[in-house]
Amino acid sequence: MKKYICILSFCLLATFTNAQTEIKGSPAAWLFTTLSFGVEQVLSEDWGVDIDMFAGEGGFYGTLAGKYYLKPKTRADGFHIGLFTGAGSDIGLGGGFLGGYKLISNKGILFEFGLGIGRGVDITVPYGKLHVGYRFNRKKASKKDMNDI
Repeated sequence: MKKYICILSFCLLATFTNAQTEIKGSPAAWLFTTLSFGVEQVLSEDWGVDIDMFAGEGGFYGTLAGKYYLKPKTRADGFHIGLFTGAGSDIGLGGGFLGGYKLISNKGILFEFGLGIGRGVDITVPYGKLHVGYRFNRKKASKKDMNDI
C-alpha cells in the first residue's frame, strides 16, 4: 500500500512542477485594512483553479473557484467564466457564478478583475476581486500564438 501511495504522490508532484502558479493580492482591499490574497493553479491552456482569502475586522471569507478561459492568447488569460463556492464568518456557505478578465505582461505580472453572484442558505453571496500578482513558471507563447497577437 505504501508503494502505491508513493507512486501516486510522485505523479501528483510531477504534474504540479510543470504547472503554472499565480500569487495575487488586492491593493484595493489594503486601503480598507483588509488582507486579501489568492493563489491560482493553471491546469491547461484554458482551465484554472483559484483559491482566494479575505480577512479583516468584519471577519473571514474564502472562495474556491473553477475558471474556464474563453479565448486565451497565451495560457489562462483574457476573459473567463466559472463557478465558485465560498464560506465566511458572516454569511456561511454558498456558491454561484463568476466572470472576469486577466491581463498578463511579458514579465509575468498580472492584473485580474472579477465579479460574480451566488446564493447561500438564506443570503446572497457576493464575489468580487481586483488583484495584482505574479505568474511563476511562465510558459512562453508559441510562434503560432505570437502571430495571432
